[in-house]
Amino acid sequence: MDEPRTNTRARIDIDGREFLLDGDRDLLALMERIEAAARTEPTFVDISDRNGLVSVLVSPGARVVISVEHVSSAALVEEAPVMPIADWDL
Repeated sequence: MDEPRTNTRARIDIDGREFLLDGDRDLLALMERIEAAARTEPTFVDISDRNGLVSVLVSPGARVVISVEHVSSAALVEEAPVMPIADWDL
C-alpha cells in the first residue's frame, strides 16, 4: 500500500484571522509584501487562500504569525472547507 504523500501548508495569522495557504504558493514573496506593508502607511495585501482571494489591511502595528507545517495529502482532503448553509438558503 502506498504511503500518503507529505505536503507543506502555511498558516498565516494576521491580527487573529487565520489564512491557510497550499504549499504551491510563493510564501517568501507574500512575506515580503506583508513586511513592506508593515513598514508603510496601512496598505492592503492580497492573500489567496483555500477559500478564495482576501485583501487584508496591514499596518505597522499588525501582529503577523506565519508557520509552515507538513501534512499528508489524506489530511488535506479531510480538511477540505465545507460551506455552511445560511438560514435563508433553506
